[in-house]
Amino acid sequence: MDVMPGDMVVNAMMAATVAHASSTRTSEPEKKPPPQQQHPHSVPAAPTVYHVSSSLRHPAPYAVLYRTGIRYFEEHPRVGPDGRPVRTRKVRFLGSIAAFHLFMVLKYRVPLELLRLLSILCCGLFGLAALYHDLARKYRFVMQLVDLYGPFSLFKGCFDDVNLNKLRLAMADGDHADSAFNFDPKTIDWDDYFFKVHIPGVMKYVHK
Repeated sequence: MDVMPGDMVVNAMMAATVAHASSTRTSEPEKKPPPQQQHPHSVPAAPTVYHVSSSLRHPAPYAVLYRTGIRYFEEHPRVGPDGRPVRTRKVRFLGSIAAFHLFMVLKYRVPLELLRLLSILCCGLFGLAALYHDLARKYRFVMQLVDLYGPFSLFKGCFDDVNLNKLRLAMADGDHADSAFNFDPKTIDWDDYFFKVHIPGVMKYVHK
C-alpha cells in the first residue's frame, strides 16, 4: 500500500511552502520582456511536484495491516448489538480482480441463481423472493465497491518522491532540522502505526 500519516502530509505541505516562499524572497525579480518581444511558443517552467508517498522508499505491505488488525481486534474485541463480543474472522486475499470475480461467482453468484430458480418454482412463497432480492442487492453493492476501489487496491505503480526527499535533505542541512516537521516515510514503524494510530482512528472517527 502507499500510505502516509496525515500529520506527515501536513508537515510536507508546510515545508514546501516555506522553501518556495524563501526562494521567492531571496531571488531577483524576473524581468519579463514586453508581450510583443516574447516568443510565441515559449513554455513556462514546470512547477515542482511533491509526492508525499511511501511506495518508493518504504511501502506498507497489506500483510502488515492484516496481522495488526487481527491483533488489535483480539485485544480490543468489538461488541455487537446484543452486547456479545464479535468474533474476528480471517480474511482471504486474492491476487487479481479476475480471481476475485471468479471467487464471487462460485461462492455467491451461483447460490444466488439457485435461490432465484427455487423462488420461481415455489412462486415466491416462504419468503424466498424477498430473500433473493435482498441478497442480490447486497451482492450488487459489493461488486460496485469492487469496481470503484479495485484499481486502487491492486495498483502496481510507485509514486516518485525524489523532490520530497530533496526537500527533506535541504531541511536537514538548514535551519529547519526539527523532528516535529518529520515527513520521512522510512521513520515509520508500520506495525506500530497501524496498531496504535490507524486502526483506532478508523474505529473512533469513521466506523462509529
